[in-house]
Amino acid sequence: MDKELFKEEQRFDQLWLKVPLYVLAISNVTLFAYGFYHQLIAGEPWGDNPMSDIGLVFATGLVFLIWGAVFFLFEKTKLITTIYEKEIRLRFPPFFSKEKAIPIQMIKKMEVRKYNPITEFGGWGLRYGFRGKAYNVKGNIGLQLNFKNGKNLLIGTQKEEQVKWAISKMVRAD
Repeated sequence: MDKELFKEEQRFDQLWLKVPLYVLAISNVTLFAYGFYHQLIAGEPWGDNPMSDIGLVFATGLVFLIWGAVFFLFEKTKLITTIYEKEIRLRFPPFFSKEKAIPIQMIKKMEVRKYNPITEFGGWGLRYGFRGKAYNVKGNIGLQLNFKNGKNLLIGTQKEEQVKWAISKMVRAD
């Protein structure tokens, strides 16, 4: 069995991301809940040009559904990186829950590097940029993989030194 050298699980838990998201969600939900109550329970039209009761029920339900989906994704999304002696395995549920294995034989070069998530990949998440694909959830340090087929993949990490140690210990089976 291949020896595990490193494992990391990262989540979207940045305060700068969560606070505005919660404020926006609470504002939206409160506004539609108020309108729903005002028009359907109190029986008074909501606004100068109120929508139909059915339209309001549909819009309110849609707002709740959309915010529910957003929070579900934030709670369930995590990047799991495991480095073994002969391969790197990745999972990014709920986007892909089945482990993706990258055998060391496919890798031409690997290094831990600093990167700019916005300019290189357009942000965080499952990203495609000019320099290849990226799986990242926060920060600006990643494991850069350059494959023999010319493609590139950057895997974000919060554990720079541990990843450097793990890739130095990987067994080259070329």
